[in-house]
Amino acid sequence: MRRVLVLLAGAAILLMAGCASLNPFPKHIHSTPPSGKKSAPARTTDAKTRPYTVLGRTYYPLQTAAGYDEVGKASWYGSDFHGKKTANGQTYDMYGLSAAHKTLPLGTRVRVTRLSNNVSVVLVVNDRGPFVSGRILDLSYGAAKKLGMVKDGVARVRISAIGSAPSRTVKASTPKASTAKRYHVRVGAFSQRANAERTHRRLVADGYKQASITVEDRGGLTLHIVLAGSFTSRDQAERVQERLKTAFPTCYIVS
Repeated sequence: MRRVLVLLAGAAILLMAGCASLNPFPKHIHSTPPSGKKSAPARTTDAKTRPYTVLGRTYYPLQTAAGYDEVGKASWYGSDFHGKKTANGQTYDMYGLSAAHKTLPLGTRVRVTRLSNNVSVVLVVNDRGPFVSGRILDLSYGAAKKLGMVKDGVARVRISAIGSAPSRTVKASTPKASTAKRYHVRVGAFSQRANAERTHRRLVADGYKQASITVEDRGGLTLHIVLAGSFTSRDQAERVQERLKTAFPTCYIVS
C-alpha cells in the first residue's frame, strides 16, 4: 500500500512539472537601451528666417520666398540709418539697392514695381521693417530714386520674389528695438518733400549732422518729419531745442 502511495506522489510531481513548462504567461523581458546613446541634435534656426521681436511684437519670417507676390505701400529710409548695421550684418548704404521687409528671408532678391509709373528695380532684402502700420516695404534711398518716389515718400508697389542673393560670410544678427529711451528735436512736418529737404539742408549746414527726415502716414496724408537730431538724454535735446528756437520757434522735443 505504501508503495502505491509513493508511486502516486511521484506521478503528481511529474504532472506539476509538466504544467509549469507549458505556462502560457511567461515573465515579461525588459530591454535596456544601449548606454551612451546620444539624442538627436536640436534643430537650429536659419539666421535668415530667425524669429525676432520689435516693440513688443514677435515676427516669424517665411521659411522660403518661393512664389511670394504682394501689393502694398512702400516708403524709404536714408541718412538717419546710413552706415549703420542692417539685420543681416551688412552696412546700410542709402545709395545702394536694398530694402527692409518684415517677413521675407534675408538675402531674398525681389523685383519692386511702382504701380503708378510701372518702373521696376531689382534689389536685395537685407534688413527688417518697416514697423509702421500700413506699409510692407522700406526702400533704400537709391531704390526709391530709381522708382521716382523720393519726393512722394510713400508709393504703392508690387513686390515679387525672384530668388536669393549669393551668400556672403557675414554673420546675421537679430534686429533689436533700442531699449534706451531717446529724445528727438522735431523742427517741422511738411506735406511737400521738397520743403522738408530744404529745412534738412539748412540744419546740416548749421552743424546739425544728425538731422534726418522720416515719413509718417496720417490718415492718408503723408507727412515728412524733420528732426534736428536724436539724443540719449533730455538735457542734450533741450540744449539743441534752445539753440533752434530763434530760427524754428515751434520746435519741440518728442521721445
